[in-house]
Amino acid sequence: MKNPRPVKTSRLDFTIRIAGEGGDGVVSCGEIFAQAAARTEFHVFTFITYPAEMRGGYSMIQIRLRDITIYSMGSSVDCLVVFNREAYENSIGVLKPGGVLLYDPEAVDIDAAEASGYILEAIPLTRISKETTGGALGKNMVALGALCRLFGADREQLRTLAGKRYESKGPEICERNLNAFDSGFREALGININADFSLSDLNPAGENYMLISGNQAVALGAIAAGCRFTAGYPITPATSIFETLTRLLPLVGGRALQMEDEIAAVSAIIGASFAGEKVITPTSGPGLQLMTEQLSLASMIEVPVVIVDVQRAGPSTGLPTKTEQSDLKYAVYGAAGDSPRIILAPTTVEDTFYQTIRAFNLAERYQLPVIILIDQSIGYRKATVKMPDFDKLSFVDRSKPGKNVTIPKSDLISIVNRLEPAEDELADYHRYLDTTDGTSPMSIPGTPGGQYLATGLEHDQRGYADQSPENHLLMSRKRFRKLEYISHQFEKNPVEFYGRPEAVIGVIGWGSTEGAIREARYMAEEQGVYIRHLHPHTISPLPERQISLFLLRLKHLLIVEENLTGQFAHYLKAKFGIKSIGIRKCEGMPITSVEILRVILKVAEIEDEDNTTNL
Repeated sequence: MKNPRPVKTSRLDFTIRIAGEGGDGVVSCGEIFAQAAARTEFHVFTFITYPAEMRGGYSMIQIRLRDITIYSMGSSVDCLVVFNREAYENSIGVLKPGGVLLYDPEAVDIDAAEASGYILEAIPLTRISKETTGGALGKNMVALGALCRLFGADREQLRTLAGKRYESKGPEICERNLNAFDSGFREALGININADFSLSDLNPAGENYMLISGNQAVALGAIAAGCRFTAGYPITPATSIFETLTRLLPLVGGRALQMEDEIAAVSAIIGASFAGEKVITPTSGPGLQLMTEQLSLASMIEVPVVIVDVQRAGPSTGLPTKTEQSDLKYAVYGAAGDSPRIILAPTTVEDTFYQTIRAFNLAERYQLPVIILIDQSIGYRKATVKMPDFDKLSFVDRSKPGKNVTIPKSDLISIVNRLEPAEDELADYHRYLDTTDGTSPMSIPGTPGGQYLATGLEHDQRGYADQSPENHLLMSRKRFRKLEYISHQFEKNPVEFYGRPEAVIGVIGWGSTEGAIREARYMAEEQGVYIRHLHPHTISPLPERQISLFLLRLKHLLIVEENLTGQFAHYLKAKFGIKSIGIRKCEGMPITSVEILRVILKVAEIEDEDNTTNL
């Protein structure tokens, strides 16, 4: 249980949103600015949303900068840069009163009356771009130059970052973009917005931080865990995981294969895992649906595989570039027959790195599929994270037959060395030996005496097909005993939640909502309202004892999630029979701390008026 601490307040908290249409380069502009900010002592947190089309449609990047840890994208912005009228209409509602509005007067006609509460500054992005590059495509670099001047970024550093961004397009195009940047910088020399924020006031960042996205964190975590094979099929918003692995795996002796579809991808990693490799495949909801039959095969033949589902708004093609938490029920229940798997839900970019390592450790330790559920908002979000201390990380490799390997009961992430089997121990090899924790010794092809059948048919402990009722019950119990054992390990862990132990209002969330809930709790405490907050990383099997203890003496339970039907709320109700108040958002955008705070305060008012019975 985590004791309440005084909330550390931020001296500096500034948010910029750059918005336009797909193809305008607003994301490139924002990411380069975020890179420069990340090289100072600022913490950086970005959120990106973009249209499904190659060009056109609303696109934006939001960059939040603080001098302390950032937990969410924030609920409002201090500076808004808009490239067109649609971007203005979609974003003006989040600009704070007195905030700065930078706009292109050729593309955005603003009524002074409707924008009277803001500081307006017109920057002719399109005109300057045409003058310096011969077209309008350089207006994002004009905007970057203006932001550099207005917010005190290191000019040469930004020019270098921009040059690296465009160097692959050739020296001529790169030079045009840099000219546009310089022109934007000069245009902003005559503007003074008096912002209480400047990157020039900050010291350089230490070398122990890096700026990465959630998808990059998955790829880096996989490689750190020892993954040396991936197979995938491009699907938004998971493609960048596969692209990153494709670039990095060959550097460590690994391989990446692009397959013809998701069925082929999951089949390939099952085969590679059978052969002894640590494996991963990234996908999104529609791809996970296609993988269902092979996931059941992996459960049946007990091979370790890791699948990353970067959730997007659905169903079907849905909103392929927007965020949602709507694959939970499918991840948990989408199977033929009783098919055990583990479901993990990272909460932040940094946590995604460590939960990916944990996914490999659990897959190797228990020889079954592990699904990592993140979503578009984490996948494409970039944040400053601490460089990992690899001396403190542990990694699991599946044990081969031959020796009894002891796993510390209190530690699911334990080092298990590969053990060469002794010849006499393979004389009568039982690949699917019925063990106390359900996990059996697994040989690698080519091990003398270690050959076995890996069939999707029900089989006995040697691997031979056996469809007798007694054997099916025995092997089904054996496979699910793995989840029972993991649940038993949870029982030994201390109950960990945030907030006041005596609070009668509790909030449970999962995945990417953690930061918004945390900030909502801080804001509620400032108003004298105290809550408890629990955010499990493991969705299946649930840490039931921890949740049960968390629920004790609660009068009101709020469950936060980003889907329409309350999938996690239904899941918890089935497990615990609890009533809850749903805080749900299904708009393709992350839920904000202010949206959560409103409900917390409303429930607090009810609590003051009515002594409601316990849950």
